[in-house]
Amino acid sequence: MSVKELIKIEKLKKYFPVKSGIISRVTNYVKAVDEIDLSIPEGQTIGLVGESGCGKTTLGKTILKLLEPTSGEIIFDNNNLTHLSASNMRPFRREMQIVFQDPYGSLNPRMKVESIVSEGLAIHNILSGQDRKDFIRELMKTVGLREDVLSRYPHEFSGGQRQRIAIARALALKPKFIVCDEPISALDVSVQAQIINLFIELQEKFKLTYLFISHDLRVVRHISDKVAVMYLGKIVEISPSKELYKNPLHPYTQILISSVPIADPSRKREMAVLKGDVPSPINPPSGCSFHPRCPIAVDKCKTLEPQLRDVGSGHFVSCHLV
Repeated sequence: MSVKELIKIEKLKKYFPVKSGIISRVTNYVKAVDEIDLSIPEGQTIGLVGESGCGKTTLGKTILKLLEPTSGEIIFDNNNLTHLSASNMRPFRREMQIVFQDPYGSLNPRMKVESIVSEGLAIHNILSGQDRKDFIRELMKTVGLREDVLSRYPHEFSGGQRQRIAIARALALKPKFIVCDEPISALDVSVQAQIINLFIELQEKFKLTYLFISHDLRVVRHISDKVAVMYLGKIVEISPSKELYKNPLHPYTQILISSVPIADPSRKREMAVLKGDVPSPINPPSGCSFHPRCPIAVDKCKTLEPQLRDVGSGHFVSCHLV
């Protein structure tokens, strides 16, 4: 039985103009997302990893049309969202939600929790009166909070509790798809596992589809069905999670995985060091964008850009030497 593709993006670009001079003339572009193809099957989790500044968050926001794409196509549940106006996008907002990285900044400090979580219901005119209150109370239990939190303000909670409130807000409209934008990176390590397990439980209960953005490869391995590796605005490797960690093919992926700490202090492993800085997305290198930092690059890598190609078992990689 084939799995339905809930999200499909084709040749997606998001460029930010660079302006200079007295008249603010556009002189160049920051190529934050550069011709990305990606599919997310219904009910599954795609993990998106890469260094800070590679375009992960921009990609997530562009898929949701929180940022307008420069070009390319965004297909959600067989609907092309690319050129829809704000009013025509409104019905799809209910089905596509986001959990932001910082629970301290994503919740309005002047609103009580009940108002924060029910705001989407009010905007979309879903439920009212006692029915809405009962639904919100049940939602609090679902994310592991007592109903008495509804009358309190965000500053009265810990980081983990705030993120649970943010998750409840995302769930309130019963979405199909949620972008999880590094949702645990601002939390204590002791709380991170609880939030990850909550995401897994909610996915099973509500049949959710996730794009899970993170720089923590251990977390991504635990939660993801597939993992996409992003570098300088492009996907350089994508594979089923177990296959990627067992057999990383792109040199960049190999270095990322080798840098993950091992929990057992008795085991020793030589960690590869990624040399140099990430090139500027305004003027990316010619050919393979990773070649200035790649330990195995050859002359071909400097001039010819590799394409993402299938090397078997659903494993795709963009490298001339694989």
